[in-house]
Amino acid sequence: MNENKFKTYLTAAKSLNNEYSRGYQRGLRRHFHGEGFGSDEEHEQYMKLGLHGDYRVDIGNGYRDGFTGKPPLGFHANLGNSNAQHELPADSQLQCRLNSQLKSRFVKQAQKEGMKLTPWILKTLQNACHDEEI
Repeated sequence: MNENKFKTYLTAAKSLNNEYSRGYQRGLRRHFHGEGFGSDEEHEQYMKLGLHGDYRVDIGNGYRDGFTGKPPLGFHANLGNSNAQHELPADSQLQCRLNSQLKSRFVKQAQKEGMKLTPWILKTLQNACHDEEI
């Protein structure tokens, strides 16, 4: 995994701000830095989280996903695509007016997916474009 992909995945995971995200970030760091990040004992403990009745399922799943180099949950595999030029700068704004009940539904759906509203909206719009490179 190259450094750009590592940073992109890490930023995406941070936007989730949940237990899965915390496990994922640690696992991704172990994947990228190898044995230089954390001890082998810590790695083995994190790999077992959420298995065999352990209640820390989200942290464990996040760690294992990050450690294997998968994109974070809720993001497609093209995130940080090494074939892409570079991540485009956020140089524009999108505003819309909507009913507060509709916004509330959007917020609840984003939370169900472990995301904040803005990243969820961007992901949903990008998916509506059939994951075309933008």
